[in-house]
Amino acid sequence: MIDRFSAILAAAVPFVEARRKPSGGFGATPRLPATIEDTYHALNILGLARQYDELGKGFDPAEDENLRSYLEGCRRTLSVGARMTFQLLWCCRTAGIALDSDAVEAAVLDRIQTAVSLDDWYYCAGILAEVLGRKPAMKAGERHLAAVLNRHWRSVDEAWMHLYLSRIFGRALPRSDEEMISWFRASQNGDGGFGFFPGTTSFVENCHSCLRALDALGAVPADPERAGQFLAGCQTAFGGFGRGLRATAFLDTTWHAVAALSLLN
Repeated sequence: MIDRFSAILAAAVPFVEARRKPSGGFGATPRLPATIEDTYHALNILGLARQYDELGKGFDPAEDENLRSYLEGCRRTLSVGARMTFQLLWCCRTAGIALDSDAVEAAVLDRIQTAVSLDDWYYCAGILAEVLGRKPAMKAGERHLAAVLNRHWRSVDEAWMHLYLSRIFGRALPRSDEEMISWFRASQNGDGGFGFFPGTTSFVENCHSCLRALDALGAVPADPERAGQFLAGCQTAFGGFGRGLRATAFLDTTWHAVAALSLLN
């Protein structure tokens, strides 16, 4: 499986590199301008390729001055929500750009005092845990977090976000781990992929949500081999991945696919 995954990653690297811009960022297609979202997904894919030595001594984001300049420019000019703020700060950290960790943490904790959306909580938690490497003691916004975690989730990505937040902040969820494992497993279809919830069409991003949730719960999917086959089947001739079989490839779906495959590896 490792050799197969390495080959899949090696094929994905040229797809990513074709979307690198002279500005230093990455775009959704070779002709579209760079965005923070696409740069975030590209750096994740290339980072995974480096872990498996599929880049050798090639691209290192911490040594790419164009990338650093692009990100610094985005920091000065963008006014963004929690999701893009997380992606931008994650890219900055990956590129070796110094962050004022205390100031970032203070801004995040201030934001979650009034945050009521699942997305805001999820990406604010990501900034604290994945960018700053800090696990906060939850005080600010505790009432709002409890309300968010008690809501019913509508899809596997929302269920993953609930699980992530419960682990970061040490809060229990309304469902037991066993119930959640059963629900995520039931979302796997006969083609090996996972739907938005049990009985719905398979898409790559759902596979990523389910596989990382099951991994966090210490479980595996009902049919790991078929899950891997579905994901591998979504890779196009150009090396990128579409959302499903015979779909157009983009950086976000490629990241979800290789991240999901790494969990099966």
